[in-house]
Amino acid sequence: MKRIDKSVILSTAYKKWEENLEAHQCPHPAYNSSKGMFYHDIIMNLYHCQNGLCAYTERTLVLTGLENHCWNQEGRYSADLPSHFGELEHFDESLKSDKGWLWDNLFMVDGKINRNKNRRKIDSILKPDLPEYDPFALLSYDHEKHVFFANTQNTDLTEEHIQSINDMIDILGINYVKDWRRKEITSRIKAIEFNHEPAPLTEYPTAFEMTKRNLGLV
Repeated sequence: MKRIDKSVILSTAYKKWEENLEAHQCPHPAYNSSKGMFYHDIIMNLYHCQNGLCAYTERTLVLTGLENHCWNQEGRYSADLPSHFGELEHFDESLKSDKGWLWDNLFMVDGKINRNKNRRKIDSILKPDLPEYDPFALLSYDHEKHVFFANTQNTDLTEEHIQSINDMIDILGINYVKDWRRKEITSRIKAIEFNHEPAPLTEYPTAFEMTKRNLGLV
């Protein structure tokens, strides 16, 4: 799960509205999903930041529709919402009632992952947009089983950290896509080993990079 840079704001109308609510410490309007005024704007801005991938599993959720020209001068998304498989997800579910439209708490994720996470207790140690989040310091990858686990080689991590990371790997469903991840990464590694140019990387970038490092291919 790579770090996500959410500093690129295409939905400037939404962000101005959200920042005004926060500046005046106002409760957000009730979260009403697709009926929200800026719902489409938020989704497409997040897809831009996430490169069309699920924030947690890095599985592709949308293939087209990320072009910047779909944003008008008012900072609104001006095209139809493209076909996609994601759901707008609140990282910390406890903020949903009063701060349901908070930019820092929102991600696009696979629908199955969203329902699996639901109201389970979370820890911010694997929150992917935090400035200090570093997947290569916190996570390791078993390239044979194609699963992530806490990086026990990192001496800065306490036993409590390691337990929290492994718990969050489960809560965020990061290993839910291991079979799909296995197929994609195995194919790409074989191409490299046979000196073939693999197709452009579209999903699972963190697992792929860790696999290359594990195999000494970088």
